[in-house]
Amino acid sequence: MESYSINSYSTFKSEFNATCLQADAMMLSDVFELSIDFAWLTPDIAKGNAAFLKMKYFVEDVLHQSIFTHKNAQINLKNISNKIVMFPYVPTNDIIAMTLHSKLNAIVGEDLDVLTFTIASKSRNPIMSYTYADVEYPALPELKEWVGFDKYWFMSPWWGRADGDTEDYEINENSDLTSPPERDTIMDEIEKVVMGELELQSEGGEVVDISDWKPQII
Repeated sequence: MESYSINSYSTFKSEFNATCLQADAMMLSDVFELSIDFAWLTPDIAKGNAAFLKMKYFVEDVLHQSIFTHKNAQINLKNISNKIVMFPYVPTNDIIAMTLHSKLNAIVGEDLDVLTFTIASKSRNPIMSYTYADVEYPALPELKEWVGFDKYWFMSPWWGRADGDTEDYEINENSDLTSPPERDTIMDEIEKVVMGELELQSEGGEVVDISDWKPQII
C-alpha cells in the first residue's frame, strides 16, 4: 500500500472532561487537553477522512464526560450511566496516553498512523503533559492477563480493537463464547456515511441516527 513519509504529519488538538478514580478511592474531575500527531497512509481521501472522523468521534464523544478508572478502584460504578473507561492501571497521564495511543491506532487501521499522543491536565499545577510515541505497548497486559481466561469473545483487549468499547465484558467459566455481546456499530456507520454507503437524510434513503453526529470534510 502506498504511504506517505512520517516526516510529514498532521496534528489534531482537542479536549474533553473526565473524572479520574485514583488509588485511594479519590475522584478528581479534570479537563484534558490532547495533541495527536498522525500521518496519512492512504491516497484515498474518503478513507483517510473516515478514519480521522472515527478518531475525532472517539475523543470528543466517547471520552467526554466519561469516568477513567481501573480494576483495583474501590468505588462501585455499576449504577453510573457515564461511559466507563477501564484502564489496566491507575489512570495517570502516562497510562492514559499509552492506552489511548493504542486504541486510536486500532480505530484508524491502515488508513492513518497515530504517531504521538500527548495529554495534559488543565486542572493541575504545574500543568505538565505526557507524550507517548512508541510503536509498541510492552507495558499493556496481554488479553489472558487482562480478562483472566484463555478464551474470550475477541482477540485483543478493548484498547486493541477498532470499535467504541472502553472496557471489556465480564467473563467466567460459564460464559457462552459462541454468542458475543451486542456491540455499538457506530464506527462502521461513520465510515459508511463518509464513503457514501449510508444516508443521514430520511428522504428516500436509509435513516441513520448517530447521536446527532454529522460528517465533516477534513
